[in-house]
Amino acid sequence: MTPDVNVLVAAFRPDHPHHPIARAWLDDSVVQAANGRNSLMLMGTVVTGFLRITTNPKVFQETDPLQDVTDFVDSLLSCSGVQFQTQGAIWANLRQVCLSQQVSGNLVTDAWMAATVMQSGETLCTFDRDFSRLLPSAQLLLLKP
Repeated sequence: MTPDVNVLVAAFRPDHPHHPIARAWLDDSVVQAANGRNSLMLMGTVVTGFLRITTNPKVFQETDPLQDVTDFVDSLLSCSGVQFQTQGAIWANLRQVCLSQQVSGNLVTDAWMAATVMQSGETLCTFDRDFSRLLPSAQLLLLKP
């Protein structure tokens, strides 16, 4: 499984309206990864987005200290079965997703994530319905707020 930025932000911030759902999913995913029943992969672009959003005063009036945000990521990565996704040759998948779905603008980052998920064989967990057009249903877990 691979969380989207919105899932990590919601799981991290107790004041987020989707916190209980996202935190429950993340906690369960960490346990499943530790027990070898599932994988939990953090994508570099997701971690970057998580850092950008949680520390941005234009997004949250009370931002999170960078140390707390990086500690959260470190705590996830220290769990057995949780991995940081290494960069691979995803260009062919990214090109396919962009061209087949005529992706442009803000959806390009989502297309990159979808291509990475397809290449890795993972499943993306997100609140973002845009991924319904980018990923096969077998590789998408849409959380309901």
